[in-house]
Amino acid sequence: MSEVKARLMGAITVMDEDAAQRLWAIIESMYSAPDWDAIEEEDPDEIDLEMIREIQEDPDCTTPAFSEDVRALLG
Repeated sequence: MSEVKARLMGAITVMDEDAAQRLWAIIESMYSAPDWDAIEEEDPDEIDLEMIREIQEDPDCTTPAFSEDVRALLG
């Protein structure tokens, strides 16, 4: 994953719901498909399944991080 994409993922993780909704509206306006529901879903590949297994087995992944807590950690 590129540094820019990693930074975006980090930003999305800590933003509140209102900010996430605004970002999604921007994404939809820039990259709108004729019908988002018409996009075909793909089954997870082996890498996806391994990541899911790791998440399920990691006790740190069972507790959600709230944006205020993350901001406090980041200073």
